[in-house]
Amino acid sequence: MGHRKGDPRPDQQVNVPPGENARRVRIARELMSKDRVDLTSVDAVSDRFLWYLDVCEKYDDRPTVEGFALATGYSRVHLYKVLHGEYKSVPLDVINSLKRVWDMLNQMMTQYMVDGHLNPVTAIFLLKNNFSYKDQTETVIVKKDPYESGNPEDIARKYLAGMAPALEPPPESARADAPIVETVVVDQTGTVE
Repeated sequence: MGHRKGDPRPDQQVNVPPGENARRVRIARELMSKDRVDLTSVDAVSDRFLWYLDVCEKYDDRPTVEGFALATGYSRVHLYKVLHGEYKSVPLDVINSLKRVWDMLNQMMTQYMVDGHLNPVTAIFLLKNNFSYKDQTETVIVKKDPYESGNPEDIARKYLAGMAPALEPPPESARADAPIVETVVVDQTGTVE
């Protein structure tokens, strides 16, 4: 049987093992079963994270920022803003606790990728979105004064020595476009000598 136009190719289809969708639903139900965590209590945040890790262990699931956010009752974006101090009502010790959670999730994500247990493209996407990773190229421009290493005559000789001989101007007598100058003397009578 051939491939029908418009259907994904077999190599592009997501192959979900039987029962995987049901397992995902059970995990999501359990994660959202608790009330919102109290973001003013370090103990509440720490306890919820440990509970989240227990759920991941129970279902043999990878911990993620999104999963932890669901377990807290807040969105990933909201937790990210808390983490970066955008809500003044959240105490510093809670922010520091969230930073430790984020650091652990970051470490696990990068370790999964390094060990080959996570598609690098997926990992890069998640690392950029959740952990502020970015593609960056640094260009360093060093301005150096050309006169600091010698006098101007030495520098001029250095650059002139490197020029190709064809770039040197021809002698004045060999230039074809040079004007021809004749000396003409005219006396007072108008006679040309």
